[in-house]
Amino acid sequence: MRTDILDLHDFYASPLGGAARGFIAARIGEAWRDHARLRVAGFGHAEPYLDLFGGAERVIAIAPGAQGVIHWPAAAKNAAALAGEWAWPLPDASIDRLLVVHGLEESDDPKRLMREIWRVLTSDGRVIIVVAHRRGLWSMIDTTPFAHGRPYLKGQLERLLARSMFRPTAWSAALYFPPLGARFLLRAANAWERAGARLWSGLSGVLMVEAAKDMAQPVARAAPGLVRADRPAVARPALPRNAKAT
Repeated sequence: MRTDILDLHDFYASPLGGAARGFIAARIGEAWRDHARLRVAGFGHAEPYLDLFGGAERVIAIAPGAQGVIHWPAAAKNAAALAGEWAWPLPDASIDRLLVVHGLEESDDPKRLMREIWRVLTSDGRVIIVVAHRRGLWSMIDTTPFAHGRPYLKGQLERLLARSMFRPTAWSAALYFPPLGARFLLRAANAWERAGARLWSGLSGVLMVEAAKDMAQPVARAAPGLVRADRPAVARPALPRNAKAT
């Protein structure tokens, strides 16, 4: 059962949710600085992060039917819609950048969801998936949406990507501060994040992976295991600056 849209909305409207959004958004922004003229979509509840892409050709949000959806963006014409989890109202190869937040952990069939992601991405498209980390406090303390559904370890996410004909291009992590809304903890959140990235990098609250379609793998055969990519930062721009969307 998916988290209700009103619970997601209330979380991101809270001081704790605002702090979480800031740290995750910083990583996404570093990865996809160059998004002009690209077509961007979000799945799950990616709306709190989609305002990073004001220079894109278009930006849309897709929410699974069991979750619900609200008007987005708040002060403009609605660009958010409900869809079947594995049947999005998008043509094949129509999206250049896809952001998945609160989308994978609560899926009844993650591999089928990944196949729908593969279908809508262009051949040189990229997806960033943000998931709760099984070893982090955010998946253990039931005060946020990141504690709902199935959290992932890095190896589990690598195997899912390989079986779904994706290859990871970069990894990152965020949310080292405790998932508690006490003011003194939130004031220290920046210090927690800096210390966590240096001292206990394996205990982040979320894992983030950028992945590309593995066009070399045949559809009928599962991709072999991938070599672990241990680079600490989420990614270089996925396209050269002068690339155009197709």
